[in-house]
Amino acid sequence: MRFTLQKNNWYACELIGDEFNEDKCSYSPIRVYKIKPLGSGQRKFILSFYHANYPEGVNDKKYKLRTIQRGKAFILAKSIGHNPPRYLQIYDIDEGWLKRHFNIKLNGVDYKEWLDRNAYM
Repeated sequence: MRFTLQKNNWYACELIGDEFNEDKCSYSPIRVYKIKPLGSGQRKFILSFYHANYPEGVNDKKYKLRTIQRGKAFILAKSIGHNPPRYLQIYDIDEGWLKRHFNIKLNGVDYKEWLDRNAYM
């Protein structure tokens, strides 16, 4: 079974591109609003999502993507329209990922509940 994005779920997202810091990568929890396959046979889709690691007011995003790889545990996609190219690796989020990338202290609160209440990073 291949990895599938579900509406209203939180995911870990690594955005990879030359415009990011020296690691060429930016991390963000994302919450999927909508996935719209384009039906072109070219593995293209539109992903509407909440980008938690963007400033408030500009964190609702809509990217046109082309799937590069869809494995059992992740999707790797290229954003169509970004120059330089931007790639997104999306996979299941967990408490360890939040702690590792954002040093978040959950204090016993479920990480999904915490994200729902504190989405702006």
